[in-house]
Amino acid sequence: MSCSREPYGTVTHRNRDGHPDQWVYRIGQDSYKIAIDTNSDGRPDLVKTYEDNEVVQIESDRNFDGKVDLIQEYSHGVLAREIHDDDFDGKSETIKEFRHGKLAIVEQDPQERGYIDIVEYYDDSGKLVRREVRHK
Repeated sequence: MSCSREPYGTVTHRNRDGHPDQWVYRIGQDSYKIAIDTNSDGRPDLVKTYEDNEVVQIESDRNFDGKVDLIQEYSHGVLAREIHDDDFDGKSETIKEFRHGKLAIVEQDPQERGYIDIVEYYDDSGKLVRREVRHK
């Protein structure tokens, strides 16, 4: 994970070990990224993108291999969508859609063949109400 823009503002040492672990990058007039090293290996593993001081996307490297394996997208500060690479192979298997911050739809490609095999629908309480399995 990396940010390609020049940093502005302050590079911080949140854990006070003497090594930078948070960087801020301007990417537009009203947008910026904050890259955070959460495991003290010197590489960012969490990148938050802001527009008009509101988070619009968070990219995470959950297994610390330098590759994004979870993308969370926000609309008006509320979680709207997640894209998961849960086996850390660089291909997404699951897309979760949220309505008003609550899980609404889960689409899965567990075989990573490039199309959705399973679609699950959830009601406003988070209860699974329908599951479709598609065969191709």
